Amino acid sequence: MLIGIIILECLSAGVRIKLKSRKGPEMLLPITSTINQDGNISIGGCDCVRLKTSYQTPLYIVDITTVKKQCRDYLDCFVFPDFGSEIIYASKAFCTIPMCQLVRSEGLSIDVSTGGELYTVLKSGFEPEKIYFHGNNKSYEEIKFGLDYRVGTFIVDNFEELETIDEIAGQKGLKQNIMLRITPGIKAHTHKYIQTGAQESKFGFGFHSGIAMQAVKKALESDNVILTGLHAHIGSQIFNIEVYDRLIDAMTGFVGQVNANQGVMLKHLNIGGGLGIRYLPDDRPATIGEFAELVHDSLRKNTKKHKVDIEKIYIEPGRSIIGNAGATLYEAGTVKQIPGIKNYISVDGGMSDNIRPVLYQAKYNAYIAGRATNIDKIAGGDAEIGAPAENKYTIVGKHCESGDLIIEDIMLPGVKKGDLILVGATGAYCYSMSSNYNSQPRSAVVAVEDGKSWIWVERQSYEDLVAKDRRLYEGGSVESESLFSHHQYK
Repeated sequence: MLIGIIILECLSAGVRIKLKSRKGPEMLLPITSTINQDGNISIGGCDCVRLKTSYQTPLYIVDITTVKKQCRDYLDCFVFPDFGSEIIYASKAFCTIPMCQLVRSEGLSIDVSTGGELYTVLKSGFEPEKIYFHGNNKSYEEIKFGLDYRVGTFIVDNFEELETIDEIAGQKGLKQNIMLRITPGIKAHTHKYIQTGAQESKFGFGFHSGIAMQAVKKALESDNVILTGLHAHIGSQIFNIEVYDRLIDAMTGFVGQVNANQGVMLKHLNIGGGLGIRYLPDDRPATIGEFAELVHDSLRKNTKKHKVDIEKIYIEPGRSIIGNAGATLYEAGTVKQIPGIKNYISVDGGMSDNIRPVLYQAKYNAYIAGRATNIDKIAGGDAEIGAPAENKYTIVGKHCESGDLIIEDIMLPGVKKGDLILVGATGAYCYSMSSNYNSQPRSAVVAVEDGKSWIWVERQSYEDLVAKDRRLYEGGSVESESLFSHHQYK
């Protein structure tokens, strides 16, 4: 638990000074959340009950103010006197046109992992040179798509991709900037499905058997790519940020080997993202300031140790930008009691709008949005609970799966049909991993700021669910239209 440690606070001028110790981040809900005079939870100055009336449920709510704060904290905290930096939003966390426009307006760059994410980002108006193209299995068409629109940097995952980029770039007369994704053999203490830096990971070129060095050699020998630096990403929802010191040590050590063995001077290092956020009251992730302090100290220490010159560090936050800025509003339906065993609250969504509890055993907190009787106050995104609730519930979805759980065993005041249940910290990897399971239409996304609300993503209709379907024998022999046949984004 990162409580009471000495931290470096962030000043936009780049001067970093020691301040008194303080606790970790308090945010569970968006920072604008309050309890209004009607006893309802309000986000961005918008009453959740009125949001339900206007937009129905399930409803993803995104607080603009919280997103802006997180972006600005990253930009301020990663100002170093001796290293340049670039903050790159990991769009896989939540990728929609308005979200891309928001992070662009805040001065961040952006990364993508598929042709679809690239299309969305381009459609949002993002400058191609500020786009970083990830992915462990980019197709020929996706690579060509990226090169057609002059994506700034490809993060190259494998030898076949490297050869394909070199081939297509040569055909187009381009010199394409790339970074090589390196697998450093470091396991972060997080769920195994979101560990990405271990030796056995499917991602990148590993140190094992000299594969990473072979990749560097091949990149340097290629005619149509420019190796600008190295990339590594060790996982997501990381609380023990000390693992980044090990990562920087390993990567700067490898940079030193590359410089010595290949006769080059690599000066750019991307250490990915992964900073954890607060989902539950007892969670204590590091602050952005604490993360920046550790990165800065580690860079200074390890560049000196390995005798390398790193000019610029790249960070790729996703969850820590959008996670706590989002919440999901549901309406309670059936409230079922199994005496002495379980009390269930069934809501009008479930695993189709939040797969994470099923996939990662992720934990969440929830509140009764239209009757916040057990909350004394909400300030800075933290809810101060008054009298303990006496009713234990399991909140489940409406899907045909016993595992369709949102929260198991949460204490709440007595819940009845029609109550609005607000689940916090759903901004990341909920909408982006949503599905149409059981032919459930995807939920709407609404943005809130300064007492105003507006649609970011429209709710799907039943007609949307079948809009691409054909009749039994209709069009059976028609060739499928290529995803890339109409990829003009303007």
